Amino acid sequence: MSNNQKLNKFRFIWGIIMVIIYLVISYLLVLTPIFKENISQPIRIAMAVLFSAYGIFRGYRLTKMGKY
Repeated sequence: MSNNQKLNKFRFIWGIIMVIIYLVISYLLVLTPIFKENISQPIRIAMAVLFSAYGIFRGYRLTKMGKY
């Protein structure tokens, strides 16, 4: 495997991990009491929408990139 293929494989796996992280953060913001004391509900919902949208956008870009 050449260095370019290894780098593309790493980028693909890193992209998958980041999409999962963004979606988990949005889930944690809205559906768990972790941030309830520190951040008000409208701000948590707005942040969750932004994290979800960005996670979906990154997932879309990842599918366009295709498999390593």
